[in-house]
Amino acid sequence: MKVVNKMKKVFVDIYLQFNFGDDLFLDILATKFPNCEFTVNYLGNNYDEFLSNYNNVKRRKYSFFNKIGQRLRLSDSITNYEKVAEEHDAILFIGGSIFREEEYHHTLYQDRLKMVKEFKNRGKSVFVLGANFGPFKSEVFLNDYKEIFELCDDVCFRDLYSYNLFKSFPQVRYAPDIVFQMDVSEYLTVTDKKRIGFSIIDVRHKQGLSKFHDDYIRSTVRAIEIFVNKGYECCLMSFCEHEGDLKVINEIKSNLSSEILKKVSIYEYKGNLKEAITLMASFTIFIAARFHANILAILLGIGVIPIIYSEKTTNMLKDIKLDGILVNMNNLHTQYDEATFTKSINNKVNLSEVSQESKKQFIVLEKLINK
Repeated sequence: MKVVNKMKKVFVDIYLQFNFGDDLFLDILATKFPNCEFTVNYLGNNYDEFLSNYNNVKRRKYSFFNKIGQRLRLSDSITNYEKVAEEHDAILFIGGSIFREEEYHHTLYQDRLKMVKEFKNRGKSVFVLGANFGPFKSEVFLNDYKEIFELCDDVCFRDLYSYNLFKSFPQVRYAPDIVFQMDVSEYLTVTDKKRIGFSIIDVRHKQGLSKFHDDYIRSTVRAIEIFVNKGYECCLMSFCEHEGDLKVINEIKSNLSSEILKKVSIYEYKGNLKEAITLMASFTIFIAARFHANILAILLGIGVIPIIYSEKTTNMLKDIKLDGILVNMNNLHTQYDEATFTKSINNKVNLSEVSQESKKQFIVLEKLINK
């Protein structure tokens, strides 16, 4: 008698706010495992159009009646993880900076611990993939996550710094960022456009960086003026409106003359991954503040000037030996420095080994799905 393998069901805890990097994680995951059913831990319906691109991804069911029950405290359809654990074979926490020490840490930690324990109590697997750890300040925070990671079946960090914090646990591993395994060959078209891309962030959204906001605006405005006067078009990209990228782009625009603005275009990422990557492929150089803007530039073979707002970018660039140019928050003026610009044209690295290593993020999950 032929044995039919039942399709595995994995519950996915992921940040969904039309953030380019996280959407890319979900795209890679769903495409890599077409024979696995993924349920994202998401209750709104504004992601339905994005999710409709994948036959194997759905979101948590949360109906009008669930809302009423929640409001009247008759039922709990948000943290009813015992039901979720019953219905799925594993839980996967996937994302980049998902372990930062924020004010709301304790609540989030308790919620995650509850999820993990519901799955472990039923003998089901728990995965953490694609993340870095920190920034953090307290031992309490570190020890809280030691407790969670000890319960996990597989924890794969995307940088060596995070790995080294927890390497005493046998289930903790390192592999380069998930996005490095992307095949971008369909985007590699030769372009004769002289175009500089800017991945813009709101530094006020990042803890402790508000004081750099005015300097960030000023230096970006100056960079645009210099590049336009050299004959380049400039494209300002928002990777996540929710985190203030677009607001800052508008502030930059308001500081540019009407003459300069003729050579400046704006791109707002709203869920169309292919459109965004196609645009990036047309850049000569990418002045990249967002983490995955740096990775896409490297993948696409574009010169990159990394704007460093977090150690996570520095750590990743050191791991792949591409940390020759780092524009930190206290020397933002170097983004338009002639020497930086000249050096950035060849700020590239052969990724064949990194891309292969990146695939190892999924090796343990793959065994479960194909079991």
